[in-house]
Amino acid sequence: MTETLEDLVTPVAIVDLDRLEANIARMAERAREFGVNIRPHVKTHKCVEIGKMQERAGSSGITVSTLAEAETFADAGFRDITYAVPITRNKIGWASEIASRVTLNLLVDHLDSVEALSSYAGRERVEFNVLLKVDCGYHRCGINPDSMNAMRVAEAIAREPGLNFLGILTHAGHAYNAYDVEEIRHIARREQEVMVEFSKRLRDHGIEVETVSIGSTPTMALTESMMKDITEIRPGNYVFYDWTQVKLGSCVIDDCALTVLSSVVGQYEHHTVIDAGATALSKDLGATHITRGDGFGQIYLGYESGDLLDASILSLSQEHGKVRMRSSRKNRTMRPGDLLRILPNHSCLTANLHDHYYVVREGTVVDKWRVRHERSVQ
Repeated sequence: MTETLEDLVTPVAIVDLDRLEANIARMAERAREFGVNIRPHVKTHKCVEIGKMQERAGSSGITVSTLAEAETFADAGFRDITYAVPITRNKIGWASEIASRVTLNLLVDHLDSVEALSSYAGRERVEFNVLLKVDCGYHRCGINPDSMNAMRVAEAIAREPGLNFLGILTHAGHAYNAYDVEEIRHIARREQEVMVEFSKRLRDHGIEVETVSIGSTPTMALTESMMKDITEIRPGNYVFYDWTQVKLGSCVIDDCALTVLSSVVGQYEHHTVIDAGATALSKDLGATHITRGDGFGQIYLGYESGDLLDASILSLSQEHGKVRMRSSRKNRTMRPGDLLRILPNHSCLTANLHDHYYVVREGTVVDKWRVRHERSVQ
């Protein structure tokens, strides 16, 4: 495949191959320097080709957010997969089928889930690898490691037949609410401290802990050290980065590898309309606690230079985006048919909206990769 961007029908997702390769290599090198395994979260890209690049760079396995992702990547040859959402009863059968073909690690944070897994394992004569999900401050999923219940659930996993207790896992998602780099580094340190302290308490109670897994892109991109008992990191967004990561300080704009190519539909007295709407960009407003809401993505004035147009994508309907120019030298006249490259606020959500990535190196389209966003059981 050899095309230019002008040959493409918009809106489409564009991946800069040089930046993608550099991002994968940089995070893999950080893992090596810290002496930990890297198990990247593939929910960001949902793409077998990118997963293979991460594998070649040294990943020990992958992390997924749906069993459909687990099945897709298992079918593609990935053999060590962590499903990083606490398992529900109605997914156990599906998980068991996948686990019969590959190593599949499941999460729990409640006794009911432990009992459901153990009951199924006994009935079907199978065994499940289990990690205990820990809340390190995000307060979404995960057990409070300081509670009596945490030890009870860990003991139940270790005791129940058919369950293989691997260790503990957490996600510092609250790093996305930080205001600056130092706050993210503080969250990263606390994430590690919570997990190391809890793993020591478990071992003191005679529970073997093989895996101590942490990670988010901001904390892993910015942490300056790694406590020795941490065994694994699970960043995901770092392959692409996005405007949110730029504003958080996790990366610079020249690291951002995913853009949406859009065409100008019309130029009007006070605004411009583009063909990238909510179904191409998503309605995620990004780091609004920092940006105070500067639209649904950033429009490049020059992609290679990193210069941004002084404009705001004010609103999105399903297939339209409404752009308003600000008064600035970083401005341009836009005419119907003009191509624009847009840096999304949240690359994970944007990527999920597209069926393919058009892969570009030095301005030339060199490949086309499928985005695997299946969600159904069959």
